[in-house]
Amino acid sequence: MNLPKLYEFKSINDIVKSIFLLLLAISGGYVAQTLGCKTQKLLTENLYVKHIVILMVVYFTSSVFSEGSNPNESIKSTLAIYVIYLLFTKMNIYFTLVVFGLLGINYILSTYIKYYEKEEVEEETLVLFKDIQKKITITSIVLVLIGFSLYMGEKYKEYGKKFSLKTFIFGVLTCDGLK
Repeated sequence: MNLPKLYEFKSINDIVKSIFLLLLAISGGYVAQTLGCKTQKLLTENLYVKHIVILMVVYFTSSVFSEGSNPNESIKSTLAIYVIYLLFTKMNIYFTLVVFGLLGINYILSTYIKYYEKEEVEEETLVLFKDIQKKITITSIVLVLIGFSLYMGEKYKEYGKKFSLKTFIFGVLTCDGLK
């Protein structure tokens, strides 16, 4: 299966937009009380339904930002973003904040790149910004992989034989720290 090239400008821009929209959608969960009671119950008590909703949000946002693109490519992008999202959410707070900051910088760079392309600014500036963006993307991916691995190791030590990869990846209904 050929995954999309995450370091290409258009893909980076679409991925960053999708991740920010996903985080916004998840933050919007605090207004879920406006949904019907049975829907609230289903979304509150079923982690798999939550993950299906996340996949649908990602697919919707990636297809909106890549309107007219090949649906197979949208599905591949959705799966890549979903995996990155799962890894991103399984890091300690320091890695999460650093990567989130890099995503923000990456998005700002993409807006400058778009603007400079329209304004036909020197090619040298565009190449520099795209190169910086590529390096930030690669750094972000490496930090997510390292952060995920370290956090998984911490949780494995913490839970020992009770550690479940499935539970670690897909989460629990209520975090121990929120009880």
